[in-house]
Amino acid sequence: MEKIVKLSLKSENDCFLIREVNRHIAKAKNCIIITGAGISCSAGIPDFISSDGLYNMIKSQYPGVFRSGKDLFDVQLLRTHDTIKRFNLFMGILKELIVNAKPTATHSFIKKLADMKKLKRVYIQNIDNLEELVGFDVNWQFERVKNCKVQVVQLHGTLSKLRCNACTNICLFTPQYCEIFKEGGAPNCPECVERGRRPHFIGQLKPTVILYGDTHPKGLEISQIAKRDQDKADCLLIMGTSLRIPGVKDLIKGFARAVHGHDSCIILVNVTDVANKG
Repeated sequence: MEKIVKLSLKSENDCFLIREVNRHIAKAKNCIIITGAGISCSAGIPDFISSDGLYNMIKSQYPGVFRSGKDLFDVQLLRTHDTIKRFNLFMGILKELIVNAKPTATHSFIKKLADMKKLKRVYIQNIDNLEELVGFDVNWQFERVKNCKVQVVQLHGTLSKLRCNACTNICLFTPQYCEIFKEGGAPNCPECVERGRRPHFIGQLKPTVILYGDTHPKGLEISQIAKRDQDKADCLLIMGTSLRIPGVKDLIKGFARAVHGHDSCIILVNVTDVANKG
């Protein structure tokens, strides 16, 4: 029978609930984990919607630049020169926060589950790439869907790399490039420059992140992998997300249906209230 365990650190039943959570995780062999920005807050990277989150921080520092939290990651920002400058500015600020961040206890916990052979896969919304620092392989190019061994799916890309918008060359997001973004600019692609392209044809480097309204280039492969994972999932652990992104909500619903009817559980760990519609 499926059990949904609600864990509140203020509850008198904390000890019992924690034992229940431990019991279900201990017997799991194919745990699916879905994470959001909340798991990186203790690393010094704010989430997006809380009172002290990224949106309010950016709004106070740069009044009038962004109208809502969604604007920070909306594909519409890439429409005009002015909005592109705003987007680059935000990417530079966020990258600077990430550079100084260290993996949290949650990242280590997820890696421990992997080392104990209990983790099937973790689907990560974060773009901070902290999972790589605890030892996960994140260089998955989706070339293998069947029997894929890589355990991390970065749903929204990563801010650790940049891609040329002309030749598609990929390079690391270095501190030097970060300074250019913080000024609202975008670096020229070194590959295009080395090839001796004319200035008009030299591409610019863009963060390898997926924005609202954008189509994930590997969306089909991710959906195929998720469907395969659903067949084996025996525990669903959701951490640090308010469930407000439609695509992620659909992903969670699919896994929730998959574990339904088994002697398994769905565990949601989040500080703030989650979206309750849909």
